Amino acid sequence: MSKPVLHYLDGRGRAEKIRWMLAACGIDFDENFVTSKADFQRRVAEGLYLFKQVPLLEIDGLRIVQTGSILRYLGHKGGLMGENDTERALVDMYTEGIMDMSNAGLGYPFMPNKAQFWLENKGKLGTKYFSVYENILKTTNNGHLVGNKQTMADVLLFETFTHYLHIDKDVLNDYPNLQAFMISQKEIPWVQKFLRPGSKRKDFPDEKYIALVDDIFHS
Repeated sequence: MSKPVLHYLDGRGRAEKIRWMLAACGIDFDENFVTSKADFQRRVAEGLYLFKQVPLLEIDGLRIVQTGSILRYLGHKGGLMGENDTERALVDMYTEGIMDMSNAGLGYPFMPNKAQFWLENKGKLGTKYFSVYENILKTTNNGHLVGNKQTMADVLLFETFTHYLHIDKDVLNDYPNLQAFMISQKEIPWVQKFLRPGSKRKDFPDEKYIALVDDIFHS
C-alpha cells in the first residue's frame, strides 16, 4: 500500500497537528503542497477536496477531510485515544478544547499588529484554557492529561504550546505543571526525533507563507 499523503500548504496552519499525530503513530507520509490560488482552484474543480478545503489526508484507501476527523482517525489507528470509554471521552473533550485554544495562535502571524493582538489574547487564553490544562495535569500528577500514557490530547497540547512558546517564550511562566509537561514530553523518543531538523514539522510562518495563504484563501 502506498504511503499516506497529506494535502496542505508548505507551512504549519491546521495541518501541523496532523503532522504531529502521524509522527506519534510512527507513520511515514508524503506531502502534496498547494502552491498557488490557481493550483488550489484546479484541485477544487477536480473534486479532490470534499468541502473545497484543506487539509486532506489520503490514507488506507480513504480521503479524509476535516481536521478533527483526520486527527481522531489517527488517534484510533495509533492507539492514542485512551483505554476505555471514559478515557476516550476525556481525550476527545480535551482535544476539542485544545483545538479552540489554538485558534489565536493560528491567527497571530496574520495580524497587522501582532503585539497588540497578543496583549489582548494572552490573558483570555490563560483564564479560559491554560489554567484548565494546568489544573488537569495537577490532578493527574503523572505527566499526562488522561490515563498513564501518552494520548492524542498530550500530543496536541505539546504541539500547541510549542507554537505559543515561539510567540512568547514566557507564556508558561505561571504554569509549573505545564512547564513540567513540556519537559517530560520532550523526553519521549519519537518527540525528540520529530523536533530535530529534517523532520516534516514546519517552521513558524514566515512572510512568504503568510502571503501565499492570503492569496489563496483571503483574496
